[in-house]
Amino acid sequence: MKTFGALTFLLALATATPVEVHPRDEGGSLAKRDTEIIYLANCVNAVSCCTADKHYSQIAYYPASAQSQNGAGPASSNVCSVTTDNYVWWEQDGKKCSFTTGVTFTTHLDSDAASRPLYSWAGWGSNGYKNWNCYKDNGRQLYRTSGPEWSNTCYSVYYCIPQ
Repeated sequence: MKTFGALTFLLALATATPVEVHPRDEGGSLAKRDTEIIYLANCVNAVSCCTADKHYSQIAYYPASAQSQNGAGPASSNVCSVTTDNYVWWEQDGKKCSFTTGVTFTTHLDSDAASRPLYSWAGWGSNGYKNWNCYKDNGRQLYRTSGPEWSNTCYSVYYCIPQ
């Protein structure tokens, strides 16, 4: 019986048709799955001398979410200020921000969104073209810009992805 099994295996091996193998395309596969993302952020403007830190809130748009994972700031046309004098209360309905491109993003977060677990659904937003699901983020540093005597650091409070 063992001889028959060995002969069958050798016959199958000898008559098998080779399969063409192509190398995997590492570059394009991840990019196809990447999606745009919007961050609702609280920011701090710090000046090295004689001035109190300034707190403000902004909305930042990244055309590909991977661009937001390495500390890089968005293009200047992809940022708009919601407030310039203090942090906004994101959980109040209808926070609105207009980008220089003419696109306006409006938030609709639930009033208890801040008390929900990290990464849970918090509400939604709209830019006039599509709706976005918004989730509570962990407060991580989104990006930082600085000069010799100043720095701006923005922290993600919520992030929104297309529905």
